[in-house]
Amino acid sequence: MSFRLFIYYCAICGGWAALAGWALGRGLAPSGGVEESAVKGLFLGLAVALGVGLVDALAVASLRRPVEVLERVLLAVAVGCLGGWLGGTVGEHFHSQMADSTARSAALVAGWTITGLLIGAAVSTFDLMTTFALLQDGYGARRKLRNGLLGGVVGGAVGGVLSLLVKGAPIPFFEDKDPYKLWSPTALGFIVLGLAIGFLIGLAQVLLREAWVRVEAGFRAGRELILSKPEVTIGRAESSDIGLFGDAGVERLHARIIRRDTAYYLDDAGTPGGTFLNEVRIARPTPIRSGDTIRVGNSVLRFGERVKKKGA
Repeated sequence: MSFRLFIYYCAICGGWAALAGWALGRGLAPSGGVEESAVKGLFLGLAVALGVGLVDALAVASLRRPVEVLERVLLAVAVGCLGGWLGGTVGEHFHSQMADSTARSAALVAGWTITGLLIGAAVSTFDLMTTFALLQDGYGARRKLRNGLLGGVVGGAVGGVLSLLVKGAPIPFFEDKDPYKLWSPTALGFIVLGLAIGFLIGLAQVLLREAWVRVEAGFRAGRELILSKPEVTIGRAESSDIGLFGDAGVERLHARIIRRDTAYYLDDAGTPGGTFLNEVRIARPTPIRSGDTIRVGNSVLRFGERVKKKGA
């Protein structure tokens, strides 16, 4: 999917998922105290991490790799549950100690910020674990973690403030009788919170990306993929990171984009049809720069990279 759609789906899925989490929390959470807030927070974290994690998994792996999609989503949900539970617990603990309304509001926002922080981390869990397990360079996974943390923190804080503004709104079904009760059963507040977390996680991933590829011509033209792995494969095999299906000129494993230190290289996998960089066939790993085109078979990709500061 394109980066615009990625941000859009993160926001929409975050909002709808938060509504589902609200419904689960309202129906299943025990009544009263920190335990109630912790369980409601857990359901919120579970649902939003599920929604945003699914969008991220489909952007990276697609449904042609269902096992990887499932693993990515399950790991994201586990971290999201922890974030929601922790945010609800910590937030309610401090919220219950406060007498001043402003301080109580700050406790609410702090709890939601913790939840957003860990939901932001959740989308990079699979990438981090994979690089550690395979003893790979984890630079891309760490950047994804950093971007997710930043987006989650800002999303949780902004969503928390916005949800406070709508919590007391006199709207049937959405109205909250106690606007200062942490994780109180207001659907609109949860929707706003989920939208903000999802939107800002997606936005941070896109705005702070370092390198990416766009499919200019070929299977699902318009797709964009952030390069967060030390080696990205191009081909028509189901396991390819950039799958170019239906192109007879593309081999199962056709080429690789490899990160070495701070540079990216294009390498042909010994294919009969060859791999072309700016319409010149390459015979060995060749440096690529922002704006370069990559042609494999009848498919064309464009490489993009953030401009590096001098001395970086």
